[in-house]
Amino acid sequence: MSALLVVLKEYRNAISVFITLTVALFLLLMAGGTVPGDRLGIREAILQLTGGIQSLLSRPVSTIERFQDRLSELSRLDRENRQYKAELERLRPLGVRLEELEQENHRLKSLLQMRPDPAFRALAVRVVGDSSSAFARSFILNAGRQEGVIVNAPVTVPDGLIGRVVRASSSASLVISLLDLNSRVPVLVQRSRVKAIASGQNTTRLNLEYLPKDADVVVGDLVVTSGTGGIFPKGLPVGKVVSLEPGRDGLFREAKVQPMVDFDRIEEAHLLLPLAASRADLSPTAP
Repeated sequence: MSALLVVLKEYRNAISVFITLTVALFLLLMAGGTVPGDRLGIREAILQLTGGIQSLLSRPVSTIERFQDRLSELSRLDRENRQYKAELERLRPLGVRLEELEQENHRLKSLLQMRPDPAFRALAVRVVGDSSSAFARSFILNAGRQEGVIVNAPVTVPDGLIGRVVRASSSASLVISLLDLNSRVPVLVQRSRVKAIASGQNTTRLNLEYLPKDADVVVGDLVVTSGTGGIFPKGLPVGKVVSLEPGRDGLFREAKVQPMVDFDRIEEAHLLLPLAASRADLSPTAP
């Protein structure tokens, strides 16, 4: 069928002339016996018929030409679509990287806006490892003794307290988080100033220990560091009270605290290093 269409397109003028002449001769032959006065009407009929035939023959060719033009346009669009897809695949990693850099920039800006206690200097660090298990909640930072890190240095993020350093090598530090079973932090309820101890349970929440049974504490109260004990500066956010129950011994109340920090999303942090310790490290050693 396609070959026939090609032939029709290639020789459409010759075919039209041939068919027109054939039909004209046929009609003239049929009209040969008529009177001369009728020949004008016969010629008009021949002209009308010839024009219709030519129009009929030219329609398939025009349709083929439009179809070929449409195919060419679709082929061009397909090539452009493949090119755009290839370019998009090439740029996709760049877009992911840009988004990652924007998020990191936002986190670092938040760290820079933190104002540490005047007795401490803040050291920006990255989390480079997670040592958490069923029996511990800890992680590793990319700073150690050569950056001035000391044991018990508090670790914070803009949302609040993370934990403290329990071990430091020359270039890395191990941090025990608030969630760890061995973590104990002196705290107070910001609204009522009631003091207690926030202890980790290796779960996602903290316990408030030694909370008097008649203590002025309600669900939603903010719990912050009390500053006692000489490790954590006062006023660092720890969490919010989410539940209160009577104690089993009748002397204390049991309270659960939801930490302010999402420990699954920590990437950068601040180490709070006591300025007194830094000055002691820089002072000359006595003979």
